[in-house]
Amino acid sequence: MRPAAATSMQNLSERIASAGSSLTPTERRLARLILDDPTAVAFGTVADLARAVGTSGPTVVRFANKLDFDGYGALQDHVRASLAERLRRPTDRLRLATDSSPTATRDRHADPAVEVVDRLHRTLSGLDVGTVADLATEIARALGTVWVLCAETSATPGTLLAGNLRLLRPGVRRLEGSPPAVASQLAEAAAGDVAVVIDFPRYESAVVAAATELVAAGVRLIAITDGPLSPLAAMADRWLGIDVAAVGPFDSVVPVVAVVELLIAEIAGQLRHEATERLDRIEQLWADGQVFDQVLEATQRREGGAG
Repeated sequence: MRPAAATSMQNLSERIASAGSSLTPTERRLARLILDDPTAVAFGTVADLARAVGTSGPTVVRFANKLDFDGYGALQDHVRASLAERLRRPTDRLRLATDSSPTATRDRHADPAVEVVDRLHRTLSGLDVGTVADLATEIARALGTVWVLCAETSATPGTLLAGNLRLLRPGVRRLEGSPPAVASQLAEAAAGDVAVVIDFPRYESAVVAAATELVAAGVRLIAITDGPLSPLAAMADRWLGIDVAAVGPFDSVVPVVAVVELLIAEIAGQLRHEATERLDRIEQLWADGQVFDQVLEATQRREGGAG
């Protein structure tokens, strides 16, 4: 019996990886085309794919079978379902759960914690450590400003990245605010700067527009997004793909936070000496301003009174 059709491009990647050693050079070209541009399968025929890689229709069908699909049609259905899942609105996801049978709904959402852990495991196990190190180097050694731009739904990892980078190196700015405020900030962007942009389906037009302006200003763009279909990936110098498929009605931000934390740790390691001196100065300023001491003293007084 063939396994049930997977529900994400990540699962398709796993199928391709599992078949890796048995793939012919032509099938490897097909695999690369599908992973780089899933729309080639979603909206293309067997003949279209065959022409794209210079092979025959039967070879495309055999490739689909080798990935454990019942022919090209099943592969195409899988990719289309994946794209639809990525772009589905939270209200659609809620309606889908409501319209399904009670048993199916319970099965789908039986344990959201398990879904979160599974998503995190998939992200971290598939992460290319070398890519993270390379991205960290670009951010750590940027000669100009490091810009952080994120959508509202990615505010948590965006805030985490910007806040920690400010502690590790100078020249970090979070690009945010009203359209006039964003425009005035974008006017300062220049070659030598690096921008980290975080966004996922359904991509915010304002984020894409700001990223476009950064690229036009000569800024190197690093995108943390979902995959090659992302408009950010298309314009980025480097991009990192993360699976943020839904847990409940909303996309999970946990894998993105985890990757951002790994990126911050790598940057801290690369800037060890400069970052240590900077943190020492910041800690002294915090101490002089009693930023944390008053809280600590109040806690100690409460604990002393309770004793």
